[in-house]
Amino acid sequence: MKRILLITAALLMGCLVLRRTGIESSRLRENSLPLEGQVLAASNQLAAVLSSVDSRRQDLARETAESESMVAELAQVARRRSQASAEAVVTSTPLPNKLPTWNPESPYIWLEKPLLKGLSFVVFGLDGSLSPPGLEFLALQPGEANPLSESLKRLVIEHKRLEASRSRVVQEHLPEIANDPGPKFTLRIDPVTEVSMGLRTEAEAVLTEHLGVQRMELFNGAITDGLSKLFGKQPLGARTLSFVRIPNGLFMVADQQGDSETSRDCCFPDIRQKLPEHLHHLTPPEFLEKPPEPTEP
Repeated sequence: MKRILLITAALLMGCLVLRRTGIESSRLRENSLPLEGQVLAASNQLAAVLSSVDSRRQDLARETAESESMVAELAQVARRRSQASAEAVVTSTPLPNKLPTWNPESPYIWLEKPLLKGLSFVVFGLDGSLSPPGLEFLALQPGEANPLSESLKRLVIEHKRLEASRSRVVQEHLPEIANDPGPKFTLRIDPVTEVSMGLRTEAEAVLTEHLGVQRMELFNGAITDGLSKLFGKQPLGARTLSFVRIPNGLFMVADQQGDSETSRDCCFPDIRQKLPEHLHHLTPPEFLEKPPEPTEP
């Protein structure tokens, strides 16, 4: 009888626990319903915001395209008006009795073409394309300049490829820095080959084809200087570049071209400032790292 009472009591306790658990579960479920609603509402709001952002992004892209198109049209109109205005000024300006002549009322000056031979300006960019001053002085329109620039860029790319294949790291440093303290790096560029020299000749032929003989003669000085910077002065001997990192962490370079006198330059923080970009890959990694800060005594 006592055992039966214990079992009955245990069953009653279990029922009470199950009932309480059910009540708590129902209460938690009731409490979670508003939270689920809030989560769903927030999710819907987020979806709406994302949709609005995407729509606004599309509108902005469309407005930007329309704005760029309008700017291009306005620029074209401005160029036409400027050209018409310039033509009107030239037409209305009487020819001077002698040359050169300075007219303070006119935006132009009258010069004899042979005077252009002494004009110095940057004709080419680093990649071989025509520079903005080059376009102005050579009086080239974009339709004329673009094919010329593309041809020159192709020749410069090939020149850089060939020069990179003739370049190597050597251990014989130039005497001007050989005894200086600090780590050293020397690059030797072997003399140009007939193929490399032919690239400059081809560039001159392309320029003559597009500019004509007269402009090539009048701007010969500026064009020749520009081609020498792109393809080097020819014929070329071997070129040697010796770098040393001096105690303060900066670099010094000695540069010798063929049998010419060696030049020196100091002091610069990055070795790539004095090394052609297509030869940067030959630089040892330790020369590209920032030197450690000097320790204070």
